[in-house]
Amino acid sequence: MTLREYQLRLEAYQIRRVNEQENLAILAWWIQSVQATKGSPKHPKPVFGEFQDFFDVQKQIDQVRSVFEADYKPHSHTTRVIDRAKIFNRRLEEFKRLKAAGKIIPWKERGMDNGGKL
Repeated sequence: MTLREYQLRLEAYQIRRVNEQENLAILAWWIQSVQATKGSPKHPKPVFGEFQDFFDVQKQIDQVRSVFEADYKPHSHTTRVIDRAKIFNRRLEEFKRLKAAGKIIPWKERGMDNGGKL
């Protein structure tokens, strides 16, 4: 086995360990989500809003891969936020285009207006 093969196997092993840690973290997340709260006893709120706040899998994988790959560029959380913004803007532009083309009919014109209630 060459040194490169050994490093590749070691990297794969460590990524597999991250996946095992993720599974354990998911279990802990469900236990925690039932028990851990913040705020007053009358109005409790969960400590972690999303699972990713509790355990960031991509961050862990990025750490492992950056050790083994010199040219590895980590995926960042800001990339996902930017992607979501791009998707939203693209959908908004499509909505405006369809509305201008008359393919989207307002609720009032559909006869489905029920006084602002859905």
